[in-house]
Amino acid sequence: MKAHRFNLRQRILMSVVIFLCCIGFAYSNTNTHKQFFRHDGSEITYYLKQRGGKNLLVLIQGSDCNSIANNKFVNDTFSDIYPDSDVLTVEKYGINVSLPWSDVVERSDCPKNYVRLDTPEQRVKDYIQIIGDLKHQNKYNKIIILGGSEGAIVANLITSQVNYIDKTVSLNGGGRYFADDVIHSMRSEMPPKHIDEEIKGFRDFQQEIATGNNMSHIEMSNHGVNWWRVSLGIDQYKVLSQTKRPILIIQTLNDNSVSPSSAMKMEEQLKKDNITFYQYPGLSHGFRNSEGILQITPIVEDIKNWLSRDYG
Repeated sequence: MKAHRFNLRQRILMSVVIFLCCIGFAYSNTNTHKQFFRHDGSEITYYLKQRGGKNLLVLIQGSDCNSIANNKFVNDTFSDIYPDSDVLTVEKYGINVSLPWSDVVERSDCPKNYVRLDTPEQRVKDYIQIIGDLKHQNKYNKIIILGGSEGAIVANLITSQVNYIDKTVSLNGGGRYFADDVIHSMRSEMPPKHIDEEIKGFRDFQQEIATGNNMSHIEMSNHGVNWWRVSLGIDQYKVLSQTKRPILIIQTLNDNSVSPSSAMKMEEQLKKDNITFYQYPGLSHGFRNSEGILQITPIVEDIKNWLSRDYG
């Protein structure tokens, strides 16, 4: 692959892997907070906001290199969407509260272990390990999970793999394949005269990732080869086809980071009674209108109303 193509595509792909809604909570300093470890001995950092709730609300942020403890957007927006709930968030591999918040996509201080070892698959394992223990320990009546962008995909994967998630909300997770979302983002951001060449470059990159030949050095948008291989290999249609619990999928239609048309096509193909799709015209990936004004309040109200319904 030509170096100039890789560098240009790298700038374009930045918009794909960022979800503005990262989650932040203060550490709940209680005696019930315990340690969890991965198979390689590394500790999973998590935050449980205990409010004496009978239910557990799990919030899952997107793919950027930031600590969830250092951003308050989702905390302020989503922590009260389900009544009588404790709130759980989990840091990604290699990240903790010591990493300061940054809006820079290609940040130079992104932890090397995060770049090397973070993947959606690892995040799913971390969440399942902690949620399963908390469910047993605290006897929660209901477990609700909500995720945005990559967090939406993680939420869907969790729901497809365990039987104790009561309801799931997925925001702007895109269509069936991540590659389609990448190409949509490239078409949205790149001058037309370069687009054919760059799409071919991305397809070459995708093929090289799949074969795994001499790719261990790859780092793009603060993600390493493992992240790219796992992300490009996920089939969301297959994942959602395996779910039996109620899922609300939200997709804004002016989204330049993931493909609304791919999401709508997947909706038409699924046609499952347990999956509800809401579409929001004129809003971006970060829920802003054409004037740049945040329009999250009506979406939050729609989520609350959907969660309040009885699905038997």
